[in-house]
Amino acid sequence: MPPALIAALVTFVAFLIGLTLPDLDLRLWLGHRSALTHSIVPACALLARRRWYPAACGVGAGTGLHLAADTFPHRMIGYATVKLPLVGALSAGASYWWLALNALAALALAAWLARRLHAPATAALLMLAVAVAGAGYLWRTDGGWPVLALAAGALWLAWRWRGAQRV
Repeated sequence: MPPALIAALVTFVAFLIGLTLPDLDLRLWLGHRSALTHSIVPACALLARRRWYPAACGVGAGTGLHLAADTFPHRMIGYATVKLPLVGALSAGASYWWLALNALAALALAAWLARRLHAPATAALLMLAVAVAGAGYLWRTDGGWPVLALAAGALWLAWRWRGAQRV
């Protein structure tokens, strides 16, 4: 199997893992919304070795989508707030900022790595697969609808801006 195809498959599988990786905190007794798992930390840990970059790319994208959905809880109290180890829960406002900034950072890391790792055609196919799987995840998860609406709005604005640049 060609190395480029292996890298693309690893990226996609890591993306699927990254969608649920932040909730691993429940199994590790860290408390729900632990800052360790609900952040860019897991993706950055995979940057330790260059050959793990495809996994870091996928985990970053999956974690970014998960954190984006977590930014829209029913109410940001108790269970929904981010918990810092040895410190305790962040305030509601700080939890919103933590989740939003880490979601953006994880998605930016994934985009940066995807451009470095994958040829344009491979990246386009990978992006399509991630978009379909990500939309399916957001469709059925709490907080996913606002993220889908924001993504649709951003795509529409980008399309309009690109069209205005051509004229």
